[in-house]
Amino acid sequence: MSVPGTLGVVLLAGAGLAAFPGAQAQAQAASTHEVRKGDTLFGVARKAGHEGVTRNQMILAIYGANPKAFAGGNINLLEIGTVLAIPSRDEVVRIESAAADRQVRELLAVKPAAALPPLAAAKPAPAARMPAKPSAAVAPALEAAAKRYRDGLALERRGDHQGALTAFLEAGEAGNGLAQRRLGQIYDNGSTVVQRDYQVALKWYQKAREQGVHIDKPLQRTTPR
Repeated sequence: MSVPGTLGVVLLAGAGLAAFPGAQAQAQAASTHEVRKGDTLFGVARKAGHEGVTRNQMILAIYGANPKAFAGGNINLLEIGTVLAIPSRDEVVRIESAAADRQVRELLAVKPAAALPPLAAAKPAPAARMPAKPSAAVAPALEAAAKRYRDGLALERRGDHQGALTAFLEAGEAGNGLAQRRLGQIYDNGSTVVQRDYQVALKWYQKAREQGVHIDKPLQRTTPR
């Protein structure tokens, strides 16, 4: 299967074992999800997650239920506009947690092709607003996101840019403003694992601003030069 021009690269973020937080897990999740600009497979799995299942079980279930949605079977490639079938909880729990962890690690180990289309881009979010003070219930999730951000910095220093990007994406999706700013910088400049994409950079910069993180310079670019 060739990669269409409309493909968006969706980099999978994380391979942890923790179950989805109860506040986000739904007993009856939506049965389908249309892939839009700015989506990540990690984000889709997180939003559609069922109570009592791990993130990797959900990721693997979605991947297995939608083989034609992934170009060449590559878990890092999702076609924008594809309607994903979201497996039911009964289907997801049939996948053993340990097996899901192992298979997701194997899928993540496949490096992206040398020349990939730009990542699924999104328009900048509306004007920044002051974030609400986090409650005690979400504190553990914020601490976990902060740890993943620190993991990303450590991996980056060791030269593991793919691992660092995965950690930053996971932390950014969980709401860590510093990780969101770092993702903006990565996509603003490009790296050995992603192409330069100003629209995606703007999306992450805006998310960081919404968390109260200072961005050094205003960016007016919306398309690559």
